[in-house]
Parts: sequence; C-alpha cells; structure tokens
Amino acid sequence: MYAIYQFALPAVLWTVVLWRVPSAFGSRPSRYLLGFLTALTVAVTTRAPAVEDLVRVTTGSPDLPVLIKHLAGLASNYFILEYVITVHGRRPRREAASRLRLAAVLLAAVTLTVVFVFFFTHDSTVPATQVTDAHLGDPAVRLYEGIVYAYLGTATVLSAKLFWSNRHSVPRGLLRAGVMCLAAGSALGFTYTLYRVHFLARQGSQAQAPEPGSIDLQLSEVLPAITLLVLLVGLALPPLRTLGRYLHDQYALWQLYPLWNRLLEAAPTVVFGPRVGRARDLFVLGDRTLDVAHRAFEIRDACLVLRDRLIAPSPEASASGVAGPPGGDEPDARAEAAWLCAALQGDLDAGQPPLASHARTPREEIAWLLKVAAAYRQLSGPQGAAPRSRKGRSAEPAS
Repeated sequence: MYAIYQFALPAVLWTVVLWRVPSAFGSRPSRYLLGFLTALTVAVTTRAPAVEDLVRVTTGSPDLPVLIKHLAGLASNYFILEYVITVHGRRPRREAASRLRLAAVLLAAVTLTVVFVFFFTHDSTVPATQVTDAHLGDPAVRLYEGIVYAYLGTATVLSAKLFWSNRHSVPRGLLRAGVMCLAAGSALGFTYTLYRVHFLARQGSQAQAPEPGSIDLQLSEVLPAITLLVLLVGLALPPLRTLGRYLHDQYALWQLYPLWNRLLEAAPTVVFGPRVGRARDLFVLGDRTLDVAHRAFEIRDACLVLRDRLIAPSPEASASGVAGPPGGDEPDARAEAAWLCAALQGDLDAGQPPLASHARTPREEIAWLLKVAAAYRQLSGPQGAAPRSRKGRSAEPAS
C-alpha cells in the first residue's frame, strides 16, 4: 500500500493537475476544481518517505509533513465543497455564506498550526505519518485530530449530499456517472472520518501506536486510497464523454469524406469553407460537432444541385416525381447511393430523385448519410470509379 502513496497516486494526481491548469482560467468552478486537485495532490505527495526526508533536511522539523498534509486536506475539502455548491445551481450564491465557509477553514488551519508548533511533542523516532497515532494520549494531539476530523466529516457529508442531489440535473451517461462517483467518493471520505473518530475513541488514553501491519493501520491506508481512486474516476468520466464524442465526430468525417469530396467536385458552390485533406483532417483538435454538421449540409445541398441539373422542369417530370419511386415509399441507402453514382457521372437516365429521409434531427440526418456514404463506397469501387448507369430503387436524398 505504501508503494501506491509513494509513486502511483502522486504521479497520477500531478498529471491530472497539469492537465486541468489550462481550463482553470475559464470559470469559478474550474478554479475550485483545480484548487481541490492541487491540495489533494500535495497531501498525498507528503506521505512519500523521500518527501518526508526532504522536508526534514530542509526545515529541520521531524514531522512537518504531518501539518502540511492536514492543511492541504483542509484546503482540498474546502475547494470541493465550494465546487459542488457553485455547480449545484439551485440557489443564488450567497457571499455571506461563502465568507463564513472561508473563515471556518482559515480558523481551523490557524488552530492546527498553533497546536502543532507550540503543543506537539516532536518525535523524530517515528515516521512523520504516524506521529499523531504514536501520541494519542497527548491532549494536544486529540485536539488537533478533533479539529481535522470535525472539518473533514462536515465537508465530506455536505459534498456527498449535494453531489447526490444534483445527479438528476445532468444528462444520463458518463456525465451523470461521474457525478455519482464524486458523491460516492465523498461518502467514502465521510466513512473514513467515522472510522478514525471510532479509532480515537477506542484508543482512550493509550499512548502507544498501533502495531505495524495491524488492521487499524491497514484500514487507515486502504480507505483513503479507495476514496481518492473513486474521486479520480468521477473527475475522469466527463472528459471521457467529450473524448468519445470527438472520436465519433472524427469517424463520421472520415467515413463521409469520399462522398463529400466527390459531390463538392461536382458542385463546388455549396462549400462552407476551405477544404481540408482526409488525412490532415484527422489532426484537427477541438469540438468537431459543427464540422460534421457542415459536411452534412454540404452533402445535402450538393444533392439538390445534382437533382436540379438532371431533372428537366417539365410537367411529366414533376408528375413522375410526385408519384414516388416504383419500389416503394421507404428510403433506402443503397438506392440513394446508386442514384448519386449515376448522377455524378452525368447519366441523364439516373432515374427519379430519391425520397426524403425520415430524419428529424441533425443526428438522425448524419446517421442516414453515414449509411449512404458506406453504400456509395461499395458501389464506386476501391478506385472511386462510379458506375455509369444505375436504375435501382429510389430512395431519399440527403435532405
């Protein structure tokens, strides 16, 4: 378990902190979230023996990492509580309540510092992470830990309640799962607080530290580690949702490219902006949702241009267009692709324009166009050479 605190968790947490820094300037919740992650990372990092030795050599204090860890713990709980209150959004933010919470955490931090500096027994014979457990009979230690766990318990139970009550305010999927993980992580933090309070009460006035490898020490290591992992999962799930949407959009752009490129060659006036190569398009970062929508609009408009070119404005043509295709009244992606292949070759016998699709939303339209694009790639062959004439069943145009 010590290896987790020495290497794995600090490395993961510092990576997450660096990743969140650019977004911290966008909004107040982002700044609170960065403050929570930074304080939490500092608290975990101080547990590593190498960091303990560095602090001891630098400051001359044998157990200063304990104070740093607990002050960082207070800060992390303050920031996560402010974060969930800010994003909860059901009531106006009260500046008086915000100042009161800030005053409470500052008072707790100052009190811990005073008790640690002036009333602690600074023992260099035990590891800094166990200095409080080694002197549980000391009233100063009991006051110190009482302040820590009183604030920790209050902050974690409030955070868990607010995260849980806010779960229905976010969309289903990874975003809601992330909020529920944050609620579970806060609840685990409260569970750890209850365990530590029970441990302190059970120890009574005993001065000896728990035996190495005892169940008390193991629980004191396992519960915080599980809490941190659950919180990290909760913070990671919403970005994974964004990443999944980005990959889906990139896939759609890649799949639509052959049909889109061929249609723009035939109708270059419908293009929205500069054209980008298929491979280069893969390296465009950011939100691609609008790019996919633009590509769908361009395909639809190019289809309309082709229809106007191939269909003579005669009463007979109009009557045949109203009558619908002979194969039925349901759109068919392969028939749509066949009509496009023939139309792109300038075949005047391409047949009637396809039927309108049943798509009611941009998402449904894009899903339909992906089917048409897949059928077009099959019909046009590996070299992109479309057949000269196809008269299959008509289907819907991309409109």
